[in-house]
Amino acid sequence: MAGLHDTDIKLSETWQLTQAANGDAPLCSDLDCFVQDIRLEAITQPGELFYDPGWGWGLLEFLQSEDDDLTRLEITERVKEKLGRREEITPGSIDIQIRLADDLLILDVTFEVQGTKQSITVGLDRVNVEVITLD
Repeated sequence: MAGLHDTDIKLSETWQLTQAANGDAPLCSDLDCFVQDIRLEAITQPGELFYDPGWGWGLLEFLQSEDDDLTRLEITERVKEKLGRREEITPGSIDIQIRLADDLLILDVTFEVQGTKQSITVGLDRVNVEVITLD
């Protein structure tokens, strides 16, 4: 897990390497790196990262699930538990709203880091999990 004082290669919105004007791969650090790491964890299954088998939200498990209160509760608790492991996130600031739009289950996730509200939107359709937007 990346923390607030880490640095990583900056990825594009489509998870591709970006390129600086001089040809180098630009880096992201601090809060940008931290939020990029959360975005990556949101679309990852536990076990995909060989050196951290518990990393990943594991939302693929819910792709073929019924949209009911129990499924929404399971998703909410999973995301809260995963984000709650990060000491940089203010305890009690995690909020998950789930809505259905055009056969897409949308998770609007907000949390606070160092007094700054962050948000990420994740979409689950019948075959895919993806980060839709990031504010």
